[in-house]
Amino acid sequence: MNLQSIARAYTACAELEEKARFESDGLAEDLSVLRAELHALLMETLREHKIPFSDRADAARLAYELAAKHQAA
Repeated sequence: MNLQSIARAYTACAELEEKARFESDGLAEDLSVLRAELHALLMETLREHKIPFSDRADAARLAYELAAKHQAA
């Protein structure tokens, strides 16, 4: 997966997780695990591309920025 694909998958998963919290506990937990794995992959890929980020929240912010750029294109 390339960086933009990871960012899109991460943001989509985070949005689904938020919606699932109100609908199904089991689904929200599964999505939380998947989101955490995607977040780790995101941070690893950012490091590989030498894109600086300060912490997990900053990496998430970058993911949303990358996903928004893809959506605008």
